[in-house]
Amino acid sequence: MGRHDRMTKARGWSLALAAMLAGTAILAGCSDKDNSNTSASPKEQPATTGTSSGEADNGGADISTYRKLKVFTVGGFPQTDTDAVIGEINKYLKEKINAEIDFQGLPWSSWAEKMTLAYQSGEQVDLTFAPNWADFANNVAKGAFLPLDDLLAKYGQGITDSLDPRFLEGGTVDGKIYAIPTNKEIGESHTIMFRKDLIDKYGFDVNSINTLEDLEPWLETIKEKEPGLAPIWLSGSGSDTLSYFDKTKVSVEENFRYELVAGAPAPIVLDTKTDKMIVNTMESDAAIYRIKLYNEWFKKGYINKDAATTKTSAEDALKAGKTWMKFGSDKPGSDKEDSSATGIELVKLTGNDPEISTASVSNSMMAIGRTSIDPERTMMLLNLLHTDPYLVNLIDFGVEGRQYVKVEGQPNFIKLPDGIATRTDTGWAPGIEWMFGNQTLTYLWEGESADKWEQFKLYNERAHKVKSFGFNFNTDAVKTEVSVISNIVKEYRPLLETGSLDADKVLAEYNDKLKANGIEKIRAEAQRQYEEWKAKQS
Repeated sequence: MGRHDRMTKARGWSLALAAMLAGTAILAGCSDKDNSNTSASPKEQPATTGTSSGEADNGGADISTYRKLKVFTVGGFPQTDTDAVIGEINKYLKEKINAEIDFQGLPWSSWAEKMTLAYQSGEQVDLTFAPNWADFANNVAKGAFLPLDDLLAKYGQGITDSLDPRFLEGGTVDGKIYAIPTNKEIGESHTIMFRKDLIDKYGFDVNSINTLEDLEPWLETIKEKEPGLAPIWLSGSGSDTLSYFDKTKVSVEENFRYELVAGAPAPIVLDTKTDKMIVNTMESDAAIYRIKLYNEWFKKGYINKDAATTKTSAEDALKAGKTWMKFGSDKPGSDKEDSSATGIELVKLTGNDPEISTASVSNSMMAIGRTSIDPERTMMLLNLLHTDPYLVNLIDFGVEGRQYVKVEGQPNFIKLPDGIATRTDTGWAPGIEWMFGNQTLTYLWEGESADKWEQFKLYNERAHKVKSFGFNFNTDAVKTEVSVISNIVKEYRPLLETGSLDADKVLAEYNDKLKANGIEKIRAEAQRQYEEWKAKQS
């Protein structure tokens, strides 16, 4: 399941909401560091953690005591071959840092609730996926995560050596680092992908789509001629929204003027024309227009009828034959990645130019929990995830010979074993490649471009910073209001983003609830902090 993201300029209210709750779909990334992706086994190729002997660089720490570290993440779980994959990971980690992991792979449908309970109850949380769009700033304010500056300096040399320093701004709150971002694309752009066979069947031209409205003839054709397929599949659980391809006529005309505010609740965005914080659903014509467009399309039957309640992602619906589309990241080779992941040949629309925002550099991060039984050993693990090709590929793709095989004569390329149709059939395809460590260390699937990581460098060079890059809203002064507003967002988002109910009525109710529960106080605090931050930039 993809997530939002996410994110850069707030192209309307729904993108902000997607960024808060979703995940996108967003996969492998890039780096300025050269990477050879050699294919050696762990015995032949030691972890590149800064030592010549192949031993992990543990900063002189005593690792004689064995540790069982509890690691939380989210994805397409459960997986049928999890025990075998984690078993191999634990054999390797026992050898490297005298530790194993208690792997908690959670499904998207229950992940947010489970992690909230884990933080509140004091459950052991050693390493956890903690992106900005999943209440990261709030969790920092509540003390869920440990500050990492000292741990990073002692046990994370591989991270600081390989990670673009701009990434670390994404995990920084009040001058302290609380999470380490994944080494992947630094900019962000989004798209919609479609089944190539149906694109070809009906003669659709992906290069002809310049705005979201341009899709309407396609949607009508699919509705009439492919009655078993939803022209658009949306999920009220927050994983899939049309904001991934934010090119409505109004947003294009306004030059995507609204930016997400990292750390702020979804309704708050920055109007780059006025440099003022606004409540998107009240004051943004682009957001209101988009919500009404969703409602029109729902009435026309272009959106699945159960959009507001279903927990089935667009990707799962695509694989199940319920739709012909899915959402994803518009980065180099993303259509090939998703084709490999789904077993369905896909083509994509061209998204906007990539943008670097506080959100884009923090949409995939790992944090160490306040309740960690061994923060030092956990940082060693995180360092390995950024430096050790064997470990990264094991987590991402599973066990060689079981989930994949090497392509003969091409040591950096892998393919499915003979007789296996899709990655799902291998028993390990949770879609977590974009979450763990350094993506430039990963193998390439057969059919991907050999210069993929070079393309990513060019993609990153094209990316431009948004106006508020580096600003991160601290919710401490308004944490009570933020908590209430977040619950209101979760209540109304499925109704508005899926178009399921009358837009005017639901929008009015939603805005009234926001006003009654402190949105103005939050906005004022966000504006105050932003002005202070701006003053320090000059």
